[in-house]
Amino acid sequence: MKRILCIYVSLLLVSCYNTYKPKKPENLLSKDKMVEVIVDMALFSSVKGLNKYELQQYGVLPEDYIYEKHHIDSLQFALSNEYYTYDIDDYESIYETVFDSLQVLKTKLQEQETEEMEAKRKKDSIRRLNLNQSSKIKAENNRTDMINKKPNKPLLKIPDSLR
Repeated sequence: MKRILCIYVSLLLVSCYNTYKPKKPENLLSKDKMVEVIVDMALFSSVKGLNKYELQQYGVLPEDYIYEKHHIDSLQFALSNEYYTYDIDDYESIYETVFDSLQVLKTKLQEQETEEMEAKRKKDSIRRLNLNQSSKIKAENNRTDMINKKPNKPLLKIPDSLR
C-alpha cells in the first residue's frame, strides 16, 4: 500500500514538472514598456473603483485607452506578460519597478495636495484679514460719523424758563 502511494505521488510530481517555456514573442514589449503599461493599468484600476460611473458616462474603456496610448494590442501584452511571468526574477523586478513608480506618483500627488491646501489656507486667511479690516474701517467710519454729526434735537430738554 505504501509503495503504491509513493508511486502515485512520484508520478504526480513528475507530471507537474513538465512545464514549457514560452517562446519569445516577435513583438515582445521591453521591461520598461511593461512597467509603463502595468502602472497605467494599476492607475485605471483604482480610478475605475472610484469613478466607474463617470468612466461609463464618457465611454472610456480603460484597457482600450492604455493599448492606444502605448501603441500595443491586447495580444502583444498577453504574450509579453506570459513570457515575463515564466521567469519569476524578471517578473518580480518588473513589479518592484511598478511599485516604486506608484510610490513616486503617490508622493508627488501628496506634495501637490499639501501645496494646494497651503495656498487655500493662505487665500482664506487673506480673505479673513480683508474682511476684518473692512469691518473695522466701517465701524471707525460709523464712529466718526456719529462724532461729526450734529444732533437735530438737543440731548437734554431744558425748559424755556431756564434759558
